[in-house]
Amino acid sequence: MIQRQLLVALVALGLFPAVPAHAQMDGWQTIRDPSRLGRGQAACWMRGENSACLVLSCRDGGAFEIGLMAYGGNFELEPMLPVFIRVDGGPVHALSMSVLSVVDIQHAAVPYDPARHAALLSALRSGQVAEIAVYDPASNPLPYRLGNRPAAVDAAMAECGAVPPAAAGMGGGTPAQDTARFVQIDPGLAHAEATALARGLLEEVLAREPGTDVVASIALLPDGRRILVAEHGVSTASYGITGVGTHVFAADPGGPFRQVYAMTGVSLWLDLAQLSEGFPDIWVQDYRGVSAPYGVWRHLGGRYQHQRNVPAG
Repeated sequence: MIQRQLLVALVALGLFPAVPAHAQMDGWQTIRDPSRLGRGQAACWMRGENSACLVLSCRDGGAFEIGLMAYGGNFELEPMLPVFIRVDGGPVHALSMSVLSVVDIQHAAVPYDPARHAALLSALRSGQVAEIAVYDPASNPLPYRLGNRPAAVDAAMAECGAVPPAAAGMGGGTPAQDTARFVQIDPGLAHAEATALARGLLEEVLAREPGTDVVASIALLPDGRRILVAEHGVSTASYGITGVGTHVFAADPGGPFRQVYAMTGVSLWLDLAQLSEGFPDIWVQDYRGVSAPYGVWRHLGGRYQHQRNVPAG
């Protein structure tokens, strides 16, 4: 519950519009006082009379920055502030921010460098929650609600003349070009535990197709979510000339598997640069043809839904 005096303070500082409290905690919000705080977006943590905001902005026509603003407490007197950001349980990103002077609020920021910060901005675009600590990455990291709003991050960058990670290509753009971003989940690896799980999950299908084989592989995401990819075949009547059906199952941390995708045989990759509801996009490519186009699917409403096709690289 946000205390009224804190809410009034944040509205007065121009970090939020005067809207109900529940909306102000719900992900990125436009900064409403650009003359003092710069143009951009802010996502905040609040507790009692203290608050802090992760800020993507540019001040006085300057460069695009990643910053922190705090109301209550302080950043101490050192000229540089070590900041550690982890998005949705992923890797920790370390930044060294310059401590700035702004009336009524603590502010520290670092200019955006695509070579050093593109992976962080990509995570912030699609992240649900950022855990942020100062001075020590393990010292009381605090949760900042992001809300999975790529459009808000892209708008802040574009307004400040920076190129969003998606437009920049993240160092590649397709599974054929960027093996760091795209991780192939190949059922042909036939992981024994995954295959046993897949047999149970496909029990009804296997009962109808007793002559089919099953192979499966599993990916464990940093926050405990799991993705299992299974193939079974070889009924050409059911699965076309490839003779293989591809099934994807997903599980929340500690939860059961649920089917989220099914298609005639395709190669499949996880896009680690784009998360939705905590799960990576999946890119698929038909086994048939030469340089077949990739299909992009996104986890929305508890299942993967088709987003777009892009030409093969």
